[in-house]
Amino acid sequence: MEFGPILSALTRNKAGALLIALQIAITLAIVTNAVYIIKQRADLMARPSGMDETNTFFALTVAFAENFDVKQTWQQDLEQIRALDGVVAATSIASIPLSGAGWGEDFYLDPKHPSNETVGFGNFMTDEHGIDALGIQLVAGRNFSAEEITYRGINDTVYPPVVLVSQALANSLFPDGDALGQLVYDEPNSPHPTRIVGIYEKMQHAWPTVRSPDPDHSAIMPQRSLDKQMNFLVRAEPGMRDQVMAEAEVLLAANHNRLVRIVRSMEEMKRRYYSRDIAMVKLLSGVIGLLIFITALGIVGLAWFSVNQRRKQIGTRRALGARKIDILRYFMVENWVITTIGLILGVALSLVLNYLLDTHFQTGKIEWYYIPVGMVFLWLLGQLAVLAPARRAAGIPPALATRSV
Repeated sequence: MEFGPILSALTRNKAGALLIALQIAITLAIVTNAVYIIKQRADLMARPSGMDETNTFFALTVAFAENFDVKQTWQQDLEQIRALDGVVAATSIASIPLSGAGWGEDFYLDPKHPSNETVGFGNFMTDEHGIDALGIQLVAGRNFSAEEITYRGINDTVYPPVVLVSQALANSLFPDGDALGQLVYDEPNSPHPTRIVGIYEKMQHAWPTVRSPDPDHSAIMPQRSLDKQMNFLVRAEPGMRDQVMAEAEVLLAANHNRLVRIVRSMEEMKRRYYSRDIAMVKLLSGVIGLLIFITALGIVGLAWFSVNQRRKQIGTRRALGARKIDILRYFMVENWVITTIGLILGVALSLVLNYLLDTHFQTGKIEWYYIPVGMVFLWLLGQLAVLAPARRAAGIPPALATRSV
């Protein structure tokens, strides 16, 4: 029965009501899409890498001496690092998971068909200690033997005769589940097939971005790089990573024919890799908080203005028998009407904004439940924001109706 007077009152103050409704619509559109993007980024960063991130670190050194013996240095450095107290395993590795830079390769299943589709993966070159250093688990087959480790030059392109693949890559290559022992090829008509001798559970490649369709497609080849840039991956016993990391840095720096450029934990590596996503989450969280605060402030301001403008009218209603609960309900319903108008417009704006974001930034289509949840939240926000002004209005005495000023 109060909708008639409420709508009549709103038509006399259209500008204020429309501004609040528009503010609510914009808030719904931005908040729902921002929360969707935050959830998307949070899920991305929470994906397990497959590694023992907490206890692992890597070191990067660059040699500058002309006659630097890479093979001998690999052997000496790894022996000394493995001898440190608290080291579980140490290995050489050509690229680092979650580093953003690595080797992208392809496997062919049929060497006789050049047009056959390939399966892409991130390639990690390491030795027989790589499985333990990475902290990943074999689920089928075997590890490399020391005799299978070879050296790869910068211009070498031939794959070694054996390879370890992730379970995800094995499933993509051989959906029937018979990947172990199968041959794969580095190019069409390749005379050098590679046999899958082991399958490990999981490990992300070096660039598992939000747009990457196959972040767990990775493979490990029994090779060391002959490049003067040398990557060491070390896994320590629980609680000893920082101590081992400091001792390994001193050990590597003792060779004055090279520079120790980076010594960094995998946790720090992961934070750096996802730094843009972390910054985006913080920025969008701040925008959401600011929008909600401004929207609530606008609702409170409009309600206070309405109460001050209609004090005599409210007093008259009280004198005619209206209870405090009737006045309180009037303002709550009035706010509900304004909020609902804004939310109806906000649904359309949310869908349009999501379409634009998906078209230009490939954010994906927002799940259907984000908008209803956002609507319920803003309805509750509106009711809470108007509660204090409404209670103030309900406290206006009936005697105010008899005052001329």
